Amino acid sequence: MLGFDSTDYRMIYNFFKINLKDRYMASTLGGVWAILNPVIMLGIFTFIFGFVYRAKLPGATTTLSYVVWLISGYGPWLAISEGLLNASSAIISNSGVLKNMAFKTEILPISSILVSIVPLMVSLGFLVFVMIFAGNLPTWHVVLLPLVIALMYFFMFGIGFFLSAVTVFLRDVGIVLPNLLMIVLFLSPIFYTLETMPKPIQLASIMNPFYILTEGFRQPLVYHTITANLLYSLLYVFVLATILYFFGLSRFKKVKGYFTSVI
Repeated sequence: MLGFDSTDYRMIYNFFKINLKDRYMASTLGGVWAILNPVIMLGIFTFIFGFVYRAKLPGATTTLSYVVWLISGYGPWLAISEGLLNASSAIISNSGVLKNMAFKTEILPISSILVSIVPLMVSLGFLVFVMIFAGNLPTWHVVLLPLVIALMYFFMFGIGFFLSAVTVFLRDVGIVLPNLLMIVLFLSPIFYTLETMPKPIQLASIMNPFYILTEGFRQPLVYHTITANLLYSLLYVFVLATILYFFGLSRFKKVKGYFTSVI
């Protein structure tokens, strides 16, 4: 399925565990940091916007409503940015394994991207806690979330194939990528509502897959609704993700034979 067999999926899972352990292996608290890092950041956002600036959404009665809205979009963005950053260095950081083991190199960007599932799950758990505290309990609309999460990672896999392959030959990509992701973050209605942005950006956001994916979280969680427009938009992202995935996979396979001579 999707170009991989059962053995490849076991390898993806094993590399996922290795990547997760390597990131926190030298620290005293180990894997606890995988939970603490996003919790600390989200806790700071909650304190600043909920209790210091007391930001409110239009029509909302409490300041925590903005916090819920913000985290429901920023939590998935944390996963997207970390996943794509991990993918860009997937081949280079595993150069030793690549030179000494025979396996499908394509599993490296996938396993690296999957590490970002940890901050995503932590963010969603933190969000549910804030929602309960704010008296905004989740409804049955959250059944859409597994589909949105699967689509989000399918979309990232396609981009990840490109990033991981290009970075091998052009190391500048790994340096520029954090800045590019920061630009995408502030050009997408993630920190502020779509209505507050200039008209050209509002029109562009309709086709912005990052914005659509965050709306896939916000509508079921914050607004307790699933609109037809959202479903059509998610279908558009699925078509785009499918094209990116199979085209990216084919390009990756075409150049992967040159990896060992470059890294």
